Formats: sequence, structure tokens, C-alpha cells
Amino acid sequence: MLDYFDELKANYDLLRCFFKVFDDRNFDDLKEIVKEKLDANISSYMKSSIKTLCEHLPHIQNNFNYTYNNGRIEGINNKIKVLNRVTYGYRNFKNYKSRILLRKNQLNQGRKSHKIKHMFQLHKISLNL
Repeated sequence: MLDYFDELKANYDLLRCFFKVFDDRNFDDLKEIVKEKLDANISSYMKSSIKTLCEHLPHIQNNFNYTYNNGRIEGINNKIKVLNRVTYGYRNFKNYKSRILLRKNQLNQGRKSHKIKHMFQLHKISLNL
């Protein structure tokens, strides 16, 4: 199929290059691909995407250099927003804050009890009970 459509082949090959660069986490190759002159058969959508990548290259480099992300914070914010929808109508902020802290402690207690059960099972195995 790629042999019949030059534009499809050019876009597909470029996309495969991007996949390889991101899998290898090689920023220098990414910069080289983005800065080089594009084939005439590349679609306008792909050109627009490459232009966006060029604008955000310093941020992409940070992602390649550091493995940190803000997923955990986003998860906490999401839980607070869900609680906000559920607790619509609380009379004051103190009750709302108490509900958030109560929910947070329930989550932490669940993790602690799981660890305690696991430790008890290990201890039980070591005593051959």
C-alpha cells in the first residue's frame, strides 16, 4: 500500500523515525529530524505537528533528561475535584477540608493495612505456622 501512495509513505517513514527516537530517548536525533528540511510529500498536518515540536524542544529535552512527571499530583487534584462534586452543598470550608483529609487518611490506611497484612504473612511463613 505504501508503494502506491508517496505521501502516505513519506509520512509513515517520518512517523517511524519519531517512534524510534522516542523509544531510544535520543534527543539529538529528535532535534536533527525536526530541524532538517522536510520532504515535499509530507502532509500539512505532520508539518504542523513538527512546528509544534520545534516550539517545545527545550521542554521535550527536559523530559528526555529527567524521568520525573507530575502524574501523582494530577491524581490527587483529580480526587479533590471528584470530592468537590460529591460534597456540593457543604456549609463551610472547614467541613470540606475535613472531608478531603478524611478521604486521604482512608487511602493511606488502606495502604498501611496492606503492608501490615503482607508483613504478617511473611512472619507467619518464617515461623512455619
